[in-house]
Amino acid sequence: MNKKLYEGEMTLKFPNLSQGDILAISKALADTEYGFTGSELGVLLKQYGFSDENPTMTKYKRLYNSLMERCAGDKSCNSIYMFIQKCMDPARGLMDEEKYAKRRMETNKILMLKGIEIDDGGNFRAVQKAQGVSEVTRRTRELRQKLYGYGAHQYVLHCCKEELLVEDYFHAVQEAAKSLCDRVREMTELPGDGNELIQIAFSSKNPYIALNSLRTSSEQNQQNGLKEMILGIIHMVRNVTAHELRIRWDIDENAAVDVLQQVSFLHKYLDQCVIVKKYTE
Repeated sequence: MNKKLYEGEMTLKFPNLSQGDILAISKALADTEYGFTGSELGVLLKQYGFSDENPTMTKYKRLYNSLMERCAGDKSCNSIYMFIQKCMDPARGLMDEEKYAKRRMETNKILMLKGIEIDDGGNFRAVQKAQGVSEVTRRTRELRQKLYGYGAHQYVLHCCKEELLVEDYFHAVQEAAKSLCDRVREMTELPGDGNELIQIAFSSKNPYIALNSLRTSSEQNQQNGLKEMILGIIHMVRNVTAHELRIRWDIDENAAVDVLQQVSFLHKYLDQCVIVKKYTE
């Protein structure tokens, strides 16, 4: 391939794509659960100069035909990589982060076999080339297995499983941090989010969640400590990752495991808490 991708000072070459690769990519981008809708595909194909001769066809077949026709005409797969990158623009994930993450994960499973992937900034980067599906599975499950070994809480495993499967530590940590607020909302039925939610839920004077009887100063300190630890995760992890999509917060596997274990620790303390019933007249 002639065209190259730039990652900082590194130069990456587009690897060739087989018909099977293109079919798998088409299925990932047009999946009925997390892929683009038919109308969205129509807009994308038109916007980036791809033919769309049969809009009523099954989505993935429609996309596959368009990509294959363009590839044959160009005698190159460069345009397909361009299309993938446009589809993975982080702005497309603002309306539905979960679908965006799943779509990128499934596409990366295919690209990893070529030694390349789309990062969370929507750019291509080189990765160790997987030799087959079994190796992709091994690599993407490695972090999850580590968490199992550490006895991670089910909330952490549940919230992070898809992100962890593609070694996407950035989004895995973000989802785990979000799970704390989700859990507190679930327990209290309070609205709101972040700092305001946690401050109200763990108020020392009128709490919705109590770690203990709150009768002594030591018990009140424990309650406050749990609140501050949850807020620490929110301020350190969630706010950074949520508001700095373009400025990547670099986090490697070891750091991700450290943070995820802290979130797991907090969920285990939430297991011990009681919900304080509120009565209204």
